Amino acid sequence: MTRRPLPRRAILTALAVVLALGIWSGCASGVRPPADVTDPVTIHLLATGRHAAVLLPRDAERVVEYGYGDWGWYALCHDDWWRAPATVLWPNPGTLGRREVAARRVSTAPGAYEGGTLSALVVSREFAERLLARLDAEFAAGGAPVFNPVYDMSFVPHTDRYWAFHDCHDQVAAWLEDLGCDVGWAPVRTGLEVVPTGD
Repeated sequence: MTRRPLPRRAILTALAVVLALGIWSGCASGVRPPADVTDPVTIHLLATGRHAAVLLPRDAERVVEYGYGDWGWYALCHDDWWRAPATVLWPNPGTLGRREVAARRVSTAPGAYEGGTLSALVVSREFAERLLARLDAEFAAGGAPVFNPVYDMSFVPHTDRYWAFHDCHDQVAAWLEDLGCDVGWAPVRTGLEVVPTGD
């Protein structure tokens, strides 16, 4: 008796495992800014529910938002619902997204910036400048950027692969750690939340 291949069953099984892991162990990781900072500067963590990004000051007038995601989903806008399982079930090409905004547009009022939540974090100016320089270099190395008007961002390919175990929250968590923040660990991150001082 010849057995029929079951790619659909394998995909559904894998999806169920990922979802089970997300329900069982996925959570928002707590972010604690560094306690002692010399030459402080304020950066911002953007959380929209599904996405996370970091906003770094370029100068007194401009702020740079950097985000990370799936190349097809964000850069090319291949975001049909049926593409979602393949986007998270196995590693896919990643993308680095960037946009520059006027510093006056940055507000921590609920929903004031892109409908998300902006949390201010005070970090070392040296660390912030170093991270910005590195992300600028990675963006430049990605080649000609693709502008997506839906997200109002420019995107380039990124060397890190995107999937359930390395998504935007994981990438931003790594950037925050480079800024001296302490970020809680989780097998499947569903968000990033700044821990109030004293907790």
